[in-house]
Amino acid sequence: MARSLPCSPRSAFALVGAAVAAAATLTGCGGSTDAADTSGPTVPATVKVSAGTLVKDGQITYCSDISAPPLTFYDASQKPVGAEIELGDALAAQLGVRAEWANTSFNGIIPALQAKQCDAIISQLYIKPEREKVVNFVPYMYASNTLLVAAKSAEDIKSADDLCGRKAAGQTGTTIVQYLNDRSKQCVAAGKAKIDIRQFTKDSDALQQLRLGLVDSYGTTLESAAYVMKQQPDTFAFVGEPFNRIKVGAATRKDNAALHDALTKALAAVQKSGTYTSILKKWNLTGDDIEGK
Repeated sequence: MARSLPCSPRSAFALVGAAVAAAATLTGCGGSTDAADTSGPTVPATVKVSAGTLVKDGQITYCSDISAPPLTFYDASQKPVGAEIELGDALAAQLGVRAEWANTSFNGIIPALQAKQCDAIISQLYIKPEREKVVNFVPYMYASNTLLVAAKSAEDIKSADDLCGRKAAGQTGTTIVQYLNDRSKQCVAAGKAKIDIRQFTKDSDALQQLRLGLVDSYGTTLESAAYVMKQQPDTFAFVGEPFNRIKVGAATRKDNAALHDALTKALAAVQKSGTYTSILKKWNLTGDDIEGK
């Protein structure tokens, strides 16, 4: 999955066929949120949620940076869609409540949760030790990162080692930027030029830089990259092997163990019903299936 910055529906993705990076750092200024479309339960509830568990009874609000196809993005009618949207809606149905999606800048997404602007985060948030100190997680899939280059540059840039002295773009606050910083240090240690890392508040802007030839590489999640490759065949190429495989989870506040437990049970119900597998198959994400792994 990103994602602290003023937020708005990321319709720019329709223009650049873009996708977003995975998780952000724990800190960051609080971002604005925009209430998105809501969904009501379509199956009988299997998990009871006691009064006071949710910020608003009868409704679970998810903070999400709705900018990362195929996980979360807006369709032509500005309705939030994607694998994580469908999973969040399915979890809400198991709880017997409505789902509302608050479009939230990724760098400020944990502060937004802590400020009770939402009940939980579903936004390809990587489960990292520093985050586990301040939020609880319900793991629901894996994620990995990758680098893209222009197809015409594939012969010159075959791995991250070839980025020394070149420009690379990524979204502010993501593990991609940390990865690029680490690789840049390796370049310098080897006597080579550092990587010129360009950071952007929107993942779509980072991809646009590559699309316009203003950078040599762009880093994002494997899911997002696969979406980009599908939307724009023969335009981009993968660099090396995917890296940074890590679990992704729905985050809840430490003081809300009841919701964490309810979401854990709801996920188990969604998996048992086959809905979980169906969602991943629909969005070509079976490779990140967390079941049995």
